[in-house]
Amino acid sequence: MEKYAPLRRVLKNILILFGLSLLIIGPGLLAGWEDLRQAERAMGEGHFAAASSYYSLAARRLPWQPALWEHAAQAALSGGDPQAAIPLFERAEDKKALSPQGWLAWGDAYQQRGNLASALATWQAGIVQHGPSAAIYARLARAYRLRGDYPAAITAWHALLDLNAGDADAHYQLGLLLAAIAPELALPELMQAARLDPGLDAPVQGLRASLNAALLVDDRPYQLLISGRALAALGEWDLAAEAFRRAVAARRDYAEAWAWLGEARQHMGADGLPDLQRALLLDPDSPSVSALVGLYWQRQGRADQALAYFQKAVRLEPGNAAWQAAAGSAAEQTGDLVKSLAYYKQAVALDPQGAAYWRSLAAFCARYQVEVTETGLPAARHLIELAPKNWQSQDVMGQVAQAAGDPLSAEKYYLGALELAPEQAAPHFHLGVLYLLM
Repeated sequence: MEKYAPLRRVLKNILILFGLSLLIIGPGLLAGWEDLRQAERAMGEGHFAAASSYYSLAARRLPWQPALWEHAAQAALSGGDPQAAIPLFERAEDKKALSPQGWLAWGDAYQQRGNLASALATWQAGIVQHGPSAAIYARLARAYRLRGDYPAAITAWHALLDLNAGDADAHYQLGLLLAAIAPELALPELMQAARLDPGLDAPVQGLRASLNAALLVDDRPYQLLISGRALAALGEWDLAAEAFRRAVAARRDYAEAWAWLGEARQHMGADGLPDLQRALLLDPDSPSVSALVGLYWQRQGRADQALAYFQKAVRLEPGNAAWQAAAGSAAEQTGDLVKSLAYYKQAVALDPQGAAYWRSLAAFCARYQVEVTETGLPAARHLIELAPKNWQSQDVMGQVAQAAGDPLSAEKYYLGALELAPEQAAPHFHLGVLYLLM
């Protein structure tokens, strides 16, 4: 037995040391597991800042679980605090514990902080670390577009489609970019997008009609102008501006393209007047240039100056309903209601299928109690025939009915507008006013 005594003493010492270690480390381990439990509970309750704090504590106390740093970062980001999230993502990457989703979210955090360059670099590093990712390519494409680097955005969408050819939005976004840069290449992508997602059919068909018409003419600047106008109609003003820039770069004396570039700059928060003035110098007798200049002054609150340019457009192209309606709007703003009504009437006479013109005429009659029965009601009824499922049609019909002294019909149409578009404020307001008066 004596020969085993040294071994027993060694085992005893080991057990003592192990026990001491548990006494030292145990509380920390228990605290770490409790932090983790509290973090998961806070996440479930939507208390993201607290969850991030608990995950960070758990990560320090449970060092063999470095992925907890990413959880802490994700929680901070979910709580709307990208500034706090960024160093936590960095800690996770230092521990080589950042997942593909983590790289994606790390870039999102930089973008939310307004640091697009770091976002791009992070997403690119994520691809290097984990390989191609459709989600990251989508982020890259959108970020490149924000920077105005359209060729890089196109490359990123192509890379995404190499991974997932059935992504309708990727085809659509790629088609929009190509429409601004190379209109002849846009249609296949747009048509594929519509085939994959019927919900995209309406915008695609509008672009398709414009691009087909433009491509019939062997004139690159003209193709870019028409494509840009189609993009503008969809609200894609950054891409429209790119198309217009390319049009004027190809033809420096292209007055209409300069005018549209000025219009696009306004929608992007810049001053379009220098481009509009250049367009006027190049072609003072262009009705579209005059109309776009008039629109500029109307936005500046200079209705008299706007009316002068709209009237010039009408003189140059009297058969254009859009110029007539624009002149009617500006005349209304100057207080010349007689002239305004005449312009609105002429607009619907020139384009009887133009719902927007009937809407303007009907709303004018209701707003000023002018010719409500003889003009306003027929205009509103015709508007309903042309666009029955448009909430604005129902809302304007309600206004005309109210002006005509028919509150029950007005209520019906306001409720119809709200059924079609419950998020719109105008029908709520009009219905509220009606109830106050009933």
